[in-house]
Amino acid sequence: MNTKTIKTIVKIGVSLLLLYLVFIKIDIYQIIELYQRANLLYLIVAIVLFITSQIISSLRLNYIFHQNQFYLSQTSNLKLYFVGMFYNFFIPGGVGGDAYKVYILNKRFGWKTKQLTICVFVDRLIGLFAIFTLLVVIGSYLFFFNSILFYIGILITITSFFLTKLVMLRVFKNSNTYYTNSFGYSMVIQLLQVGVIICIVKALQLKVIGYISYCFIFFVSSVFSIVSFAGFGTREYVFLKASTFLNTQETIATSVGLSFNIITALISLVGLIFIINKVQLAIISPNK
Repeated sequence: MNTKTIKTIVKIGVSLLLLYLVFIKIDIYQIIELYQRANLLYLIVAIVLFITSQIISSLRLNYIFHQNQFYLSQTSNLKLYFVGMFYNFFIPGGVGGDAYKVYILNKRFGWKTKQLTICVFVDRLIGLFAIFTLLVVIGSYLFFFNSILFYIGILITITSFFLTKLVMLRVFKNSNTYYTNSFGYSMVIQLLQVGVIICIVKALQLKVIGYISYCFIFFVSSVFSIVSFAGFGTREYVFLKASTFLNTQETIATSVGLSFNIITALISLVGLIFIINKVQLAIISPNK
C-alpha cells in the first residue's frame, strides 16, 4: 500500500469520524426544518457567488500557467478546473484533482510534469496564504480591537506577505512575476466565499450578532479541512464546536458549514459533464 493510498484512507477515516461526532450531537430534523423554510433567493445568490469564486480560482491558476509559458485557453482551463473539483470530491482513493490536471496537460501537450506540478502547488500555496491573511486580520479585529495586539496582527500580515514573496522567489525562481497578482486573485476568491457564508446565514434566517464571527470560523474550518476528505466532517465539526462562540445552538451552527459543503459538492458535479463528454483542451497564442 503506497503513501498516497494511506493518506486517502486516513482522510476518509477522519471525515467519517468527525461526521459521526457531529451527527450524534445535532438534531437532523431541525436542520431539515431550517432548509424547508430557507429563503431560496439567498441560496441562489450563495450558489452564484460560489461559482464566481471558482471561476476566478480557475483564472488564477491559468494566470500562473501563462506566466510559466503554458498557454492553455481559459475555456479549456475552466473545464479542466471543474473536472478537478469532481475528482477531489467524488473519487476517494483515485487520482486527485490537481494530479489529474498535471497528468492530462502532460499527456495532451507534452508539458513538463515537474513544472506543471510547481504551478499547481504555488496556486494552492498562495490561496492558503490568503486564507491565513484574512484569518489573522479578522481574528485580530474580533479579539484584540482597540488593543496594540490588533495593530501587531496587521503588521504580521503585511510582514508575512513580503516574507512569503521572498521565500517563494528563492524556491520558485520566477514567482516574483506573478505572486502579487495571484495573491490579489486569492483575496477576491476568499471574499466571495465570505459572501457565500453570509448568504447561507441569511437564507437559513439565523439570528446573529455579527456576521464577522461566522466568517472567522469559516476560515478556521478552511484551514483544518485539509486533514479530511474534501473538507467533509471538518467544516461541520469546527462550526459545531464554535457554537458557543457564535452564540447559537450546535445544530444551527453546524448547518452553516454543512450548507457550504453541500453547495461545493453540487457545483463539483459540473465536472462530470466534461468527463462524460471528454473535455477538449486548446492552447492560445502567447501574444493574446
